[in-house]
Amino acid sequence: MRTGSSVRPPRWHTLLVTLALVATTGCPNSRQPEPRYQATIRRTAYGIPHITAPNIGGVGFGQGYAFARDHACSLADQIIKVRGERARFFGAGPGDAHIASDFAYHALDLLNRGRAGLESQSEDSRQFIQGFADGYNHFLESSGATQLPCAGQPWLRPIGAEEMVAYLINITLTASGYRLTDAIAAAQPPSPLGVQSVPPALPPREEASLASNGWALGAERSANRRGMVLANPHFPWEGELRLWESHLTVPGQLDVYGVSLLGVPGVLIGFNKDVAWTHTFSSGSRFTAYLLQLVPGKPTTYVYEGQERQMTARTFTIQVLQSDGSLKDVSRTLYSSHHGPLLALPGLGWTGSLAICYRDANIDNTAFVAQFLGMGRSTSLQQFQEVFAQVQGAPWVNTMATDREGNVWYMDASPTPNLSAEALTAWQQAAATPGSPQAALLAQSVVLLDGSRARDEWVDEPGARSPGLVPYARMPQLSRRDFVFNSNDSYWLANPAAPLEGFSPLHGFERVPQTPRTRMNLVNLTEVREGGASGPDGRFTLEELQATVLDNRSMTAELLLAQVVQRCQGNTTGTARGHAVDLTQACAVLAAWNGRYDLSSVGAPLWRELMGVYGAPALQNAGPLFATPFSPSQPRDTPNTLVPPPGSGTDPLLDKLAEAVLRLGDAGIAVDAPLGQVQFTPRAGSRIPLHGGVAVDGTMNVVSYRILKSTVDAATPRGTVISSQTGLTTEGYVDNYGTSFLMAMNYTDSGVEARAVLTYGESEDTASSHFNDQLPLFAQKQWRPILFSAQEIANAPDLETITVTRD
Repeated sequence: MRTGSSVRPPRWHTLLVTLALVATTGCPNSRQPEPRYQATIRRTAYGIPHITAPNIGGVGFGQGYAFARDHACSLADQIIKVRGERARFFGAGPGDAHIASDFAYHALDLLNRGRAGLESQSEDSRQFIQGFADGYNHFLESSGATQLPCAGQPWLRPIGAEEMVAYLINITLTASGYRLTDAIAAAQPPSPLGVQSVPPALPPREEASLASNGWALGAERSANRRGMVLANPHFPWEGELRLWESHLTVPGQLDVYGVSLLGVPGVLIGFNKDVAWTHTFSSGSRFTAYLLQLVPGKPTTYVYEGQERQMTARTFTIQVLQSDGSLKDVSRTLYSSHHGPLLALPGLGWTGSLAICYRDANIDNTAFVAQFLGMGRSTSLQQFQEVFAQVQGAPWVNTMATDREGNVWYMDASPTPNLSAEALTAWQQAAATPGSPQAALLAQSVVLLDGSRARDEWVDEPGARSPGLVPYARMPQLSRRDFVFNSNDSYWLANPAAPLEGFSPLHGFERVPQTPRTRMNLVNLTEVREGGASGPDGRFTLEELQATVLDNRSMTAELLLAQVVQRCQGNTTGTARGHAVDLTQACAVLAAWNGRYDLSSVGAPLWRELMGVYGAPALQNAGPLFATPFSPSQPRDTPNTLVPPPGSGTDPLLDKLAEAVLRLGDAGIAVDAPLGQVQFTPRAGSRIPLHGGVAVDGTMNVVSYRILKSTVDAATPRGTVISSQTGLTTEGYVDNYGTSFLMAMNYTDSGVEARAVLTYGESEDTASSHFNDQLPLFAQKQWRPILFSAQEIANAPDLETITVTRD
């Protein structure tokens, strides 16, 4: 490795270095062989690496090296996971969690899939992946590796390119196999005595998916009539689903800036000089479950089209670290049908007559890197779209994109099971039947089909990436000149002026109520008024885009606050938990609140708890809260209007407000406490106050608490949960999830103007200055400029530059 400082040397120094090289190497024609890899890494403020190399393998090498300095331990942990070796290094784990993980990943066979997937890559993609792995390994050989938080651990090892591909496949399973690993490991046939294994609980629906807001603005909605992008992914602040920022340049081939998930080569959300894009998590189905009818007395034999079929049994043996340091072999036999692995699901465990299995739409997705490498190289929106059509490697995201000319494009290109009309009708009828297994699993975002009938098989069709998937031509997409957006509801309202309809319900649902957050996005995008998000001209400036995403307007407050205040001012007593509660102060607090979730907002915690008492389902249609029901013709503005009080008896609204007051009291929070006193994230021994809302608030900017990680490090601790709807605990609102990367960018006549903040910083190392340096920016609604041009980077203060090489 060669290293150099950021100081630009004077010319006489350069001359001396040149003469010294000639003296030591002979005449200029006696050149040493070029190294296999060479990359220059220049880190600007906040530790952002700008990596330049002469070829794709080299830029992958540089990215892998730079990434390892910041997050080597997390990737090492994940490689151990996909290898099925967690228990070997960490023991059985709490509740045998590491054992379950190991067996599940052996059943998914990701290592063999990774080997095959590496061979199937294009030459550029293979070099990119191999370069990343080699760069990561090169850092592990450097002196810097001794400073890693996990230095000296036996599981911190060099990784192979095939292991990288296995890990990338695992990333594509985030919406499918990733959330089913416990269910795969627990699926065991009933014993002769009829004893069944206990099915693990699936994560609640709202906890099982990631969230985000994404906008692409075109010439008709931007102040300078060029393209703009607002990226606001809501991802975990801990674990493997964090984001990492970098800038990759191969002169004449690639110049792309943005973020990727930890350990993923390339840029997943970002821009180049011609095209910019962002993503949100798709609401569609990335797998289907199948209900198998078993042959009586044969719990591993199922009926398919009237014929008996034997399940495939495979026995796996793993090593489990014991308390004395020894390793113990543990074996388990797992089963699969022709659809895929068997599952143990809540309420649907394996019995003598029924079993559940599943088929995964992403298990064969080895085009992940090729997809994003192609996107990063695109020189036009048309070329960008062609990557989607030809590669089809997007795993589980909606895409919003724009170009310099102000064209915008939306697409949900996520792999989706392709079912016949007959199969879809049968499933929809079953799912609409109260008490049916299909209805129960749909509540957990799981589509359950009949595994005994060929009717419910996925349909092969030309134009799909893999057999059984919806072909590209039948995926929802939309081109515009004003805007496209998504906030995790379906594709239906990518632009409300042109609803997307007629697609498979497995892609998402149409003409259904939207979440308060989606509605808040729509208000900000479509209102044209003085004081509105885009002002009276309806054209966003970069500053207006930045202000909008962090304005912390609450959709539920805008719909209901004035009506609630009017009701409680006339009747200041409610009943909760069997006794009267004085609401005088609570009503006064809400009357004075401006409906925002800022640090200084008094009233925000009380409103949140009131909405939490009603619960999220009540916020999406007429019922106990809204009088006017949802209308597909007015999706932004309905439901609305507070349900009037009953003609006699107590007022349910006031009783629920009384319960909200008591819940705050349970947490030791006064009704007039400002949000910044009670909502925070613990970071490096400090409590950092945070603005932002949760689902029931309906803010664009989200901060909340979720455990969406599989890394073995401990999750952020919090107190006893008082309300699962709002995240209120005995310690207040403790956050470890939400707005993670903020980017607002605008193409200009001369290039790109962009600003960003990576909420939790570039490094996982608590000793690093970049572990916690951006969180205060976010807490104060401050942004930093993105340095993209060569001149901007060269002029950056305190530039740190190294060149890394490897033969």
